[in-house]
Amino acid sequence: MSSLRERLDTILRQGAREAQVELYHWELSRAGPRARLLVYIDTPTGVTLKDCERTSRAIEALLEAQDPLPSPYVLEVSSPGIERRLWERWHFERAVGSKVKLLLKGSRGKKNVLVGKLAGVTQDKVLVEQQGDRLEVDFSEITRAQVVYEPGTEGK
Repeated sequence: MSSLRERLDTILRQGAREAQVELYHWELSRAGPRARLLVYIDTPTGVTLKDCERTSRAIEALLEAQDPLPSPYVLEVSSPGIERRLWERWHFERAVGSKVKLLLKGSRGKKNVLVGKLAGVTQDKVLVEQQGDRLEVDFSEITRAQVVYEPGTEGK
């Protein structure tokens, strides 16, 4: 028997395919007495309200038919936004050339912040250019990552 996470992932990917969007990321958490299923979608041309509505309907139909969640839930479908979080390697690969902000594990639990241009991604590292230096950061050191919006750089 597959885990709840695996079952939800399969359902969400199917719903995204049916809605003709890409599943970017999803999270399941608690929101009071209900579960909260937050789904981020993307398309090559950006996400519209219609994309969110179509995806929500497709996913909701699959969730109702398969009933994987044991308690009431709230489904939210959204764009990852212009300052999108980066969770998976392919998110980083797509963000190469963009300004990013990385929160890193520091010594003795202290957090360190690194902001710079994402110059590349390898199997286990990201390369960040900062003030003329190129820094290598292991994925295992990153606790949070996101794109930093720079006006005038859309589409570059």
